Amino acid sequence: MSSKSSKNFIFLLLLFLSHFIQFSLCGVECRFSTSGPSSSHLDIEASITTDVFVFGIIGLVVFGMFLVFCFLIAYCVNRKALNGVILSIPWTLLDFALQALFIKNQLKDNQYQLKDYYPLYITSIIFFIGPMIVNIIFSFAIILNEKKKRSTRFNKWFHNNSTLAAITTVFAGADMSTFKLLYSHIFNLNRFKAPFSEDSKTIILWGCVISSVIQDIPQLIIQVIYKVKIKDGYPLIPFLKLVTVSIKLPIGIIGRIYEALGGHDENNDNDDDNDDGDDGGNDGGGDPEK
Repeated sequence: MSSKSSKNFIFLLLLFLSHFIQFSLCGVECRFSTSGPSSSHLDIEASITTDVFVFGIIGLVVFGMFLVFCFLIAYCVNRKALNGVILSIPWTLLDFALQALFIKNQLKDNQYQLKDYYPLYITSIIFFIGPMIVNIIFSFAIILNEKKKRSTRFNKWFHNNSTLAAITTVFAGADMSTFKLLYSHIFNLNRFKAPFSEDSKTIILWGCVISSVIQDIPQLIIQVIYKVKIKDGYPLIPFLKLVTVSIKLPIGIIGRIYEALGGHDENNDNDDDNDDGDDGGNDGGGDPEK
């Protein structure tokens, strides 16, 4: 697969993610807002239930199938790459967007019952902003750790891919596993071949573990409590959030345990074969892969 084709494919993946969030979440939210006051309680509840299962389950299945399709293509291009990021990163960003929408809608939908939901609302904000700050601090620590080593290979890669590194650092606020994109080797693109040292990869691994403990587990508990407390039907966004975090949490924990036991990824075993004399450069401007 050529460099241009790989870039177009990645752009298509991100475009699909953004349209999925816009259609499945914002579209349904607008549809709920058009319900008039004359609608009966049973009609509203039935409408919400229908939308939850139709837009929620079908939308997530289609989105998951698309990610699997992308994963298979990436696997065919480079079987030794960390192709799992094709699945994990879009799912993580979707989970992050759902949490933000959940907090926004929680205040709006429960403004007349604020006393009952206020502790849950504040807790949601704490476990949304707090882990994000911790993850970004971890990301900066990783970059500074590599810069401090004064590695020629890393400095050259960082110089040519500073924009990608900055974007990934911001996205790592959603989950530290996003940082693995930089050394994933997906599509054999040099921009995804950051020469991180083993101790930096260890920091990333522990950052992922801490992210699960301080972010995913509390958010799952919050969603379960919200589902128990909600009285007037179960909205779409909390339902999708409960599904995404329920899938993300066990897969993330099991994957990180396997990664710890396996001693990180095995990409470095073939680095010299794949890019002898290549320090990960040229990706910031030109495209060496043809």
